[in-house]
Amino acid sequence: MPLLLPPMRRIIFSLITSAVALPPVSATDACIADWSDAASIVHQNKLITVEALSRLAAAELPGAIVKTTLCEEKGSFVYRLLVRDPQGKLTAHTVDARAPFGR
Repeated sequence: MPLLLPPMRRIIFSLITSAVALPPVSATDACIADWSDAASIVHQNKLITVEALSRLAAAELPGAIVKTTLCEEKGSFVYRLLVRDPQGKLTAHTVDARAPFGR
């Protein structure tokens, strides 16, 4: 479900989330910006879906996922997550796209 915020809050939220440092991307890493492309990669490579990832993350991480990005890193796929904890702090996490959280 998309996060619905008044226009000014949406702008501030966007500025805050874009200012949080995500894990660095090396020259050999590639992230898929368009989820219509990422969806076919998830299906073709039998990766965990974002919906299933959200359910697992709810049990493993304190807070809520704000942004999920599919990336190829060193020959395998990972999800880069931006998570807002209950106190509002944003943190970055990277999990394996086949077996997040060691599953």
